[in-house]
Amino acid sequence: MNSSLYNSVSGVKSFQFAMDVQSNNIANINTIGFKGSTPEISSLFSTTLAGTYAAYANDDSLGASSQTTAFNMNQGILQNTDNAFDLAIGGEGWFGVQGLNEKTYFTRAGQFSIDSNGDLVDINGNYLLATSGNNITPTTLDETTLSKFGTYYKSTAKTPAQPYAISATGDVPLGSVGKQTKVHLPDLLYYPPTATTNVSYSASLNPKITTGSVSVPLNNDDYTQTVTAASGKISLNGTTTHTSALQNPQPGDQVLITVTDNVGKKLTTTQLDASNQWNISNVNVSELDTSSPLNVSVSVTSNQEVANQDHASIGIIGPDGDKDTLDMTFTKRVPQAASGTTWDVTANIYSFYENYDSTKTYDPSLYYVNQEDAKVYEIVDTQTGVLEFDGAGRLLSNSLPALSNGGTTLNVNLGTLNSFDGLVSSTSITKTSSYQTNGTVEGFLKNYGMDGNGNIIAEFDNGKSSAIAKVAVYHFQNDQGLTSASSNLFEESSNSGKAIFYTDKDGNAFLGSNVLNHRLEGSNVSMATALTELIVIQKAFTASSKGITTSDELLQNAINMKQ
Repeated sequence: MNSSLYNSVSGVKSFQFAMDVQSNNIANINTIGFKGSTPEISSLFSTTLAGTYAAYANDDSLGASSQTTAFNMNQGILQNTDNAFDLAIGGEGWFGVQGLNEKTYFTRAGQFSIDSNGDLVDINGNYLLATSGNNITPTTLDETTLSKFGTYYKSTAKTPAQPYAISATGDVPLGSVGKQTKVHLPDLLYYPPTATTNVSYSASLNPKITTGSVSVPLNNDDYTQTVTAASGKISLNGTTTHTSALQNPQPGDQVLITVTDNVGKKLTTTQLDASNQWNISNVNVSELDTSSPLNVSVSVTSNQEVANQDHASIGIIGPDGDKDTLDMTFTKRVPQAASGTTWDVTANIYSFYENYDSTKTYDPSLYYVNQEDAKVYEIVDTQTGVLEFDGAGRLLSNSLPALSNGGTTLNVNLGTLNSFDGLVSSTSITKTSSYQTNGTVEGFLKNYGMDGNGNIIAEFDNGKSSAIAKVAVYHFQNDQGLTSASSNLFEESSNSGKAIFYTDKDGNAFLGSNVLNHRLEGSNVSMATALTELIVIQKAFTASSKGITTSDELLQNAINMKQ
C-alpha cells in the first residue's frame, strides 16, 4: 500500500511537470523562433527478484520521476514579411546576438531592425552578431555633397551625423567564431567616384570611296604674281603641280583667286586649261591699296574623293565624379590606297564648363563650344593618332596614345592588332558601334538589405551595391544541450559544447544553412499535437490522483482492522 501511494504521488508530480511543459508550448504557439519541448519522464528504479530456479525482472518500483525536456528541433513555418531584416535560417543553426550584458545568446528568432544608433538589434535590444567587412571608414564631405543625401532612417541624435565612405566588395568571408561583432549601419554612407581608366570601342569605319566638289587651296609654289602699282592691275599664272591635296584636276575646273589688301578684297575666277594651267592678266585692282604688297590666295574647285568621317561620343567619369565625355573623330586619308585604308583619329576629353554666354570669347585651344546645346566644355586633354587597316578591314596598327583623364591615365582600346574584335574598315563587314567603360559616379545611400549569401548590403542611387557584413550562423555538437534563457534565447553549456562554424577542406568558414530575408520562422509547436498530449496527460494525472485516493482508503481500512 505504501508503494502504491508513493507511485501515485510521483505520477501526479510527473504529470504536473508534463502539463507545465505542454502548457508552455501552447502559450508560445505564436512566439517567433520558439522551439517546442517534449517532457521526459522515467521510472525511479526497478528491482530484480531472484526466483528458486531462475532470475527474472519485476517492475517493482517507486513510481516515476520528471527528468528533463527535449527540444523539438524541426523547422518552424516560414512567414513572409515586409522588413528586409526579418531573417530566418533555412536549415539547422542559430543566429548569435549580444545582450546588453555583453553575453552571447543564440536564437532562431530573426526579428531585426536598425535602432536609433544605426545598429542592428532584435526586439529586445540584443545586437545581431556578424563578420564585419571592415570597408566603412569615417570621411569628410562638403555641404553640397551632404545635401544630396536622403536618409534611410531618422536619427534622433542632436549632433550632425558622421558621414562614412565605403570601399565596394562583393562578398564578406565568414570570420572565426570569436571575431563576430555587432553591425553598425550609418545613416550617411557615401560611395566615392572612381575615374574611368579604360574605354573599349568597337565599330565599322566606312572605307567606301565617295566623291564631291572640293575646294583645294593651291600651294604658293604653284603660282606667281605680278602687280603693276602704277596701273592698279594684277596678273597671275600658275599650275597645280605642287598641290598634292588636289587629287585629279581636270580641264575646266574652276580657279578662284582672292586678292586682298589691309582694308578690302577682290575676287576673280578662271578655269584650268588643257594642261591644267591657268592665268589672269591685267585684272583691275585699283580699288585696293597697291602701295604695299597684296595678299593673294588661289583655290581650285574640283570633283574628287572626299574624306569620310566617323564620330563617337562616349560618357566617362572624371576623378571628381563628374560625367565627362570622350569625343573621338575618325577621318579617312585621301586618296585611298589601292589596298587598305588609313584613318587619322583625334580624341578629346570634354568636361562641362558652363552654359554658352554670347558676351564671352572662348579660347578654342581650351574650350569646345557646342552650338547645338549652347554649352561650353573644357578641353581636359587632346591626343591624335593614326590607324592602319589592311584590305580585309583588319586593324594593323594604332598610334593613339593614352589620354589624361584629369590626371588619371585613360587607355582607349580600339581593338587587338591583326584582328577584327575592335574597329574594322571594310565595306563587307557590318558592325554595330558599341563601347565598354569602367569608372563609377558618386553614390548616396538609398537602402539597406540582404543578398542570398547572408551578406548585409548597402544599395546606392548610382546603381551600385556593396556588402558590409555577413550574418553568422552558429552550430553546436549537441543542440539539445543548450540552456534556455527565455522563450527563444539560448546559452551554450558544457552539454551543448562550444559554438562552432562549419569549415571546408581548406579551413574556410561557411554558413552551412541559408539565411533568408523577408522571412520569419514561426513556432514549431503543433496545436493539435500539444492539445492531444495535454488530454493524455490530464487523463494520466486523474488516474494517478485516483491511485492516491484508493491507497488512502486501503490504509484507512487497514487501520480500522486493528480496532
